[in-house]
Amino acid sequence: MKTKLSFMSLLVGIMLLSACSGGSDDNLMDMGSLTEGSWMGYNGEAVENEEMMTTDYIDYDPSNTYEINRSSYVSYFNGEDFIETIQYSGEPPMTLNTVEEADRIMVSFNQYNEDSINLTTAE
Repeated sequence: MKTKLSFMSLLVGIMLLSACSGGSDDNLMDMGSLTEGSWMGYNGEAVENEEMMTTDYIDYDPSNTYEINRSSYVSYFNGEDFIETIQYSGEPPMTLNTVEEADRIMVSFNQYNEDSINLTTAE
């Protein structure tokens, strides 16, 4: 009986640690290839701002639902062609709008969110 209780306690502990791990492995943003000092503006051109960072292109599938956990600007592209930039702010996680013609996105955000921002596919 004592062995079963200890084993069950161990399992519960592992499950709690797994649930609280932050899920950074699921982040679709490559934090090693950020461009610093600008953000992707509403007309598809880089806007200088020393407090901002922008990701490289991220593959985007409009049949998926994406969530982001920090205020950001998401720019949608079809190949190299710019479609639009949408600002997301509010209570996280924020669900990204579906842009049917897009196949890639870029995310721009404040440098102070670098260690905490996550873009994930919703389950």
